[in-house]
Amino acid sequence: MFGVCVLTSKPGFKSDHESSPQSLIEEYGWILGLTGDKAVIRTTRGIVEYRVDERVLDKFRKHKRETLIRYSLKHGSEEVITGYSVIAEPLEEPPIRYETRDPGNISEFIEYYPWWFRKDKYRSVLLLEDYLLRIMRGILYGEGFIELLPPMISIVSDPGLRGAGKLKTKLYGETLELTSSVIMYKQSSVAVYDRVFFVARNVREEPPGNAATGRHLVEFTQLDIEEALAEPRDVMKLAEKVLYESMKIVADKYSDLVRLIGYRKEPVVYKPPYPVITYDEALEILGREGLYVKWGKELSQEAETRLAEKYGTPVWLVKFPRISRGFYYYPDPDDPRYNMDFNLILPHGYGEVIDGGMREYRYREILERIKSLGEDPSKYKWFLELAKQGGIPPSSGWGLGVERYTRFIAGLPHVAYAAYHPKLPGYPVKY
Repeated sequence: MFGVCVLTSKPGFKSDHESSPQSLIEEYGWILGLTGDKAVIRTTRGIVEYRVDERVLDKFRKHKRETLIRYSLKHGSEEVITGYSVIAEPLEEPPIRYETRDPGNISEFIEYYPWWFRKDKYRSVLLLEDYLLRIMRGILYGEGFIELLPPMISIVSDPGLRGAGKLKTKLYGETLELTSSVIMYKQSSVAVYDRVFFVARNVREEPPGNAATGRHLVEFTQLDIEEALAEPRDVMKLAEKVLYESMKIVADKYSDLVRLIGYRKEPVVYKPPYPVITYDEALEILGREGLYVKWGKELSQEAETRLAEKYGTPVWLVKFPRISRGFYYYPDPDDPRYNMDFNLILPHGYGEVIDGGMREYRYREILERIKSLGEDPSKYKWFLELAKQGGIPPSSGWGLGVERYTRFIAGLPHVAYAAYHPKLPGYPVKY
């Protein structure tokens, strides 16, 4: 709660201590501290420091941290706060000094996130994420895609979550699932528009141990695209275009922002085409290095890191065993033990950022795969009926983890730093 507000929001307010209104600029911000006659102010553009005129200095000292003020700023050889009025003053000060230090660990970051979010470093991460989304959206619009708004609840969501659980809710007495993937909606929508994308929020109950990977969130965002009648190579090429052009634009226009965040000296840019290896080839490479993966199992974080480091660039991993993936992938015509699918692995330990492939659209094959996974076909009735009645065309597509990609571009140690009000596996939800 805040104390009494004294509002002076009209342009041109004048303090008793001001001089020469023509030389003044009005701004607003939050008081973070005062050292001598220098005030640290947090604005919506970042944290700044100004000298405070001696005529208002004693009064200024009395305010608590995070007091919101409107102030007059005189420009000259130095910028000086010549007058101000209080908009809102807190009843107590925040528990941390986010402006002077970083969180000691990820737990402290989660605990006090609403305050860490105000720090220049972390507010800049989300600004970078916003720029990346604008850039990627623009590329897709230029390629003829339209954006659809994703559903949040459904009778059933993606079953292929690789160890994660789905969250459920009640609506009109019926049990529904929160969206964990828009895969089925993507497949059905390309019967109406040939190229679609979603910026989709997903919720998955990840195993608590996944908090330590640096890659997993309970609530995350995917840039999901789908294209009717496309082959895997078509959408893989599109993915390379999206990544390369977005990296290049960041390097050309927003390198200062990357440096301000502080984990990279310069932005990274990887020019395609990226290497392509099959799942079986990956197991052979890893085996020669003494890292053995049982056929049909997902690659570990260490395995992905080893592969990407071998090539030094993003690398495509294609044709996973069907037993390891969901029902919606189309089988390899040359060997139905495998899918026509792919992952893109980022170098330097950042791991998978894109998952996708060619989709199964044939009713009998979808039904058989659902049963083989131990799922109840009745839950997928709407999708199965569409497939039976010609409502699901052949297509290919992918999903890109937005927070994971932002983490990579910024060089962040954990994906939580790229999430707004992050929710980590095993951590209680506080916000």
